[in-house]
Amino acid sequence: MQIVDNEIFNKLVQDRSALLLAHSFHFVEMGAEHFQLTRPLLSFLLAESSQLEEILDAYGARSNEKWHTYRTHIAMIKNFSTAGYDLLHLQHTIHAYDFQGNYPKMEEDTAAAVCFISSFLFCSLKLIMSDNSALGWPPPEELIGYDYAETLPKGSLPKDRIVGLAEDPEHLIIQLATNFLNNTEDAKFLDNAAKCQGPLWRGLNYDQLSEASIRSLEEKFHTLQSLYDTYVSYSNIESRDASLRRLRGHISVVLHLLRIATIFIHFLERHIKIQGDALFCHKDCVLKSDWYLNLLTHYFCRYSYDFLVGARGLCQSMLKKYAVIGEQEIPAPPYFGFHVRPSTLISSIVRHYGSPVTLMIDKEYDASVPMNLFLANEWINQLKRQFIGEELTKMDEITARLQEEINQKKLQPADAVLELLRLMANKNLLRVLVYPLDVEPLVKSSAETTLQELMLSVIATLHHQRKINIIFDIKVKFKGDIRVLKDIQTLAENGYGENETGANIPLPRELTYLAHYHPTN
Repeated sequence: MQIVDNEIFNKLVQDRSALLLAHSFHFVEMGAEHFQLTRPLLSFLLAESSQLEEILDAYGARSNEKWHTYRTHIAMIKNFSTAGYDLLHLQHTIHAYDFQGNYPKMEEDTAAAVCFISSFLFCSLKLIMSDNSALGWPPPEELIGYDYAETLPKGSLPKDRIVGLAEDPEHLIIQLATNFLNNTEDAKFLDNAAKCQGPLWRGLNYDQLSEASIRSLEEKFHTLQSLYDTYVSYSNIESRDASLRRLRGHISVVLHLLRIATIFIHFLERHIKIQGDALFCHKDCVLKSDWYLNLLTHYFCRYSYDFLVGARGLCQSMLKKYAVIGEQEIPAPPYFGFHVRPSTLISSIVRHYGSPVTLMIDKEYDASVPMNLFLANEWINQLKRQFIGEELTKMDEITARLQEEINQKKLQPADAVLELLRLMANKNLLRVLVYPLDVEPLVKSSAETTLQELMLSVIATLHHQRKINIIFDIKVKFKGDIRVLKDIQTLAENGYGENETGANIPLPRELTYLAHYHPTN
């Protein structure tokens, strides 16, 4: 690999840096109290730092002892100019949104975040001034004729554009509301981060709160906003439904907050943890305090999650409004009925969408309450006992023979029970889950007098103890929004999230939002 001539490369970067350094010298001379962020200024800083970072990376500056520090400082300017631009956009536009709920400290907290980014960028400009001297470059030229003030008139343009007709508007609204709800479930790690308190930040789960997790969530909301802006904005459905514009406000705010949070966590992982001292203008810089992590967790993570949760009820109301009510027969949990795991997952699906769903068997049960589904389990167990009793009756000849051997003291009752259990397992009427089956204590404690009665008692106990599984397919009927029923059907097709021993199995992609509800063993 050919090595670039040092003097030639030095002159190239010096020339490319001249305008940014002139501005840095100007702002540093003015002092931090006069350094005010505006979008025109941030656009300039972003453009200059981006072209510098690109040329430095093209020549491998990150792996070079002489240039890697300068490259880091340029990256700081680039990334935090982007963060500042998004934050100023939020500050200028947040008053135009009609939110679901109140956020009384948002304006004050946003101003504090702007102050931090302004201070961080000023610190970065001081650093590249130090780099200018360290690289042996002459002092920057005096800055003349640049004005980055941003004086904006009040008001907005008239909304006189002719709106179009959205195709299949109900489907669009349902898709928006459903995707928003699902993305909210994926964002619960933000709430965990927001609850972490400084100055000891070891409690943060950096496996959850990472650049990958925030960037993934950011991309989902970018897709959601694109869907809205492409098919809903300025359409006939937006003009007639205020809840849609309110939802758009929540999507937009969350997207901007996540974009900035991605930058903050990127710098935390890539730079602060590794070379924190190189990011600040001196060793006692106030920016080295807890301010950075406080802002990341208690502003960006906190408000992102609050705006997500704030719109949940809005989305659920929209889904109820456009609900299509239907009935569907769905297989009951095949192994142990509506016990804890299946009942919790079903109720979680129902509560996720916010639409009423009932389980209709011997009577109607509210499917959003796990305890109601537990009660339905007795009906299922009764059907299974009835089924196994009928099958046992078909084995009268065998039962009579074993009973006779017991009466003649040729066979112990426990051995007769085990023989019948083996025969029923061979007929695929039940499956033994625990080997060996110790039925002796159950036989001794039973008050039943006949072998058939004893068998029914033992089977009921073993099934309750999850030592056997009665193989009997039962279908139950659910009534409610067809979208909710579709997810319950998907859950049923995937064994209600468990195998026959009761261990967890992975849920399908369509039900990933249930990951936060999935009970443990």
